[in-house]
Amino acid sequence: MLNAEPQWVAVYTHPRAEKKVAEYLEKHGYECYLPLRRELHKWSDRRQWVETPLLKSYVFARITERQVSLVQGMPGVAFLVRFAGKVAVVRDEEITMIKLMIASEKELFVKGLEQLRRGRKVRINSGYMEGWEGVLVSDCEEGNFAVEIKGISMAIVMQVEGSLLSVVEEE
Repeated sequence: MLNAEPQWVAVYTHPRAEKKVAEYLEKHGYECYLPLRRELHKWSDRRQWVETPLLKSYVFARITERQVSLVQGMPGVAFLVRFAGKVAVVRDEEITMIKLMIASEKELFVKGLEQLRRGRKVRINSGYMEGWEGVLVSDCEEGNFAVEIKGISMAIVMQVEGSLLSVVEEE
């Protein structure tokens, strides 16, 4: 639930409007984050690297409760993600983790949480993501490590060397 202090929310955009919405938000003084990844696109006459949104139709904006109606009314915005009638808040740690995962330049996969085979909760033991916790999606030498973004019921999955992971005991 939003309060007077700015918090991250998930802005759901019209199809293929993520970059325009992010530009519009920034132009109007809002802090926003559009996670982008590089993909190689192939056409009949050429190949080109293109930056595409990691989470289709999602832009994250840092807003207060008073700014909800202003952001909702912006061009290209379909709605703000809500749960139980309230604007869903995305934690700062989740935004930081998305940024770190993109910076790793590993191949990332985005899955709806309902698509994940839920496994054990794990922690990364070393490297620049040391201490981050997620869910082990598959049992293999290269573990599929998923970070849940609870505010939008999605997860970002990346491969992490199994020896870097340890099981987190459930409380």
